[in-house]
Amino acid sequence: MRTEMSTFDRAAEVASRLEDGGVFLVSGERGNPMTIGWGLIGVVWGRPIFQVLVRPSRYSFSLLEEVPEFTVCVPAPNELKEELSTCGTSSGRDIDKIETCGFATERSEHISVPYIADCAFHYECRVVHVNDVVNATLDPALIRRSYPQGDFHRIYYGHILGAFAR
Repeated sequence: MRTEMSTFDRAAEVASRLEDGGVFLVSGERGNPMTIGWGLIGVVWGRPIFQVLVRPSRYSFSLLEEVPEFTVCVPAPNELKEELSTCGTSSGRDIDKIETCGFATERSEHISVPYIADCAFHYECRVVHVNDVVNATLDPALIRRSYPQGDFHRIYYGHILGAFAR
């Protein structure tokens, strides 16, 4: 059973998970989880926003472009490590990651994209803006470290419509 929580109650925990193994970004109406290690929760335009970064080469990119909604699903500490690895190294173009990982998904309350019920908590977000990382304005050291192939991310600004805990 899920209960609504305050948007920022567990922001520090999200940051910790992003640094240590990642969280799941779920996109597409059928639900395609991708492991992410970069993201931000904050307030932009007077709204709670979850920013996620996705490279154009990723299957999730095409799903976000098609349906501009996503869930961010955060596992409890030390849980779903193998699934995070699978969703970070396999493409939804090649396998059904929900089935492969044995995830239970549930219908979101505010958007068409499902969430992973196995996670401790999740955010439901609707994209309100996108912005591409532009190499001309990025620190050259970051370009060398994070973009040696020139595959710059698109940043999706998701208005957090709901946050729910297991």
